[in-house]
This record gives sequence, structure tokens and C-alpha cells, in this order.
Amino acid sequence: MVYKYFFAWFGMMVLAILNGGVRDFIYTEHVGELVAHQISTVILIFLIAIYLWFLTRFWPIKSAKLAWIIGFMWFIMTELFEFGMGRFLLNKSWDTLFQTYNLFTGQLWILIPFWVLLVPYIIYRFVQRNISAS
Repeated sequence: MVYKYFFAWFGMMVLAILNGGVRDFIYTEHVGELVAHQISTVILIFLIAIYLWFLTRFWPIKSAKLAWIIGFMWFIMTELFEFGMGRFLLNKSWDTLFQTYNLFTGQLWILIPFWVLLVPYIIYRFVQRNISAS
């Protein structure tokens, strides 16, 4: 089951890239860079939740342990992608990369890696609660 969720992470990256494209080409010029990033972070959080909710219809997460394994795997993959792409493909400095994690300057990106860590467990618990209530 974990391998399916390994590959499902790439679907999240497609969502993130599309979300970033919409941000850059549609509303950044109207609201400014920082606000656009904040808006797109919130949108991506919802997109990831909907995506995982959809996936769990086909590939149910069977245990809390599996939910945490998926979350940690996605967290590590997200961070490796973010820092690998930023540093080695886009040639950004480490300082620039770490600035995107600074909540005190209004940067919300840090919410994304933590969301991908937590959302499998959150959805697992929500589904379990609904099964128990039925």
C-alpha cells in the first residue's frame, strides 16, 4: 500500500505546479508576490486534502501507523524536492530557500510540508470516526 502512496505524491506535485502557475499568471500582479504566495498556500492545502480524500476512496488507509508512514514519506519527499529543485536546479541560495519558511515575514510555505505530514492521519481519523458513527 505504501508504494501506491509513494507514487501518489507525484500527483500532489502536479497540483502544486498547476496551483503555482495559476498564482503566477493570474493573480500575483493583482495582489502582490507575498499575498499571492499566501493565497496559493491555502489553496494548495485544500487541494491536497481533496486529493487525498479522493485517493482514500480507492486505497483506504488501514491504520494510524500507515497514515503516519505515508505522512513522513510525503514530508521527506516534499523537502527533498523543494531543496533539491531550489538549490540545484534553480540555483537559489540556502538563505533564499530558508526564507520561504519564515512565518515572521508572512511566508506560509512551511505549512505545506507539515500539512503533507499530518493530512494522511487527519483523514484516516476522520474516516474512522465516520465508520464508527455509522
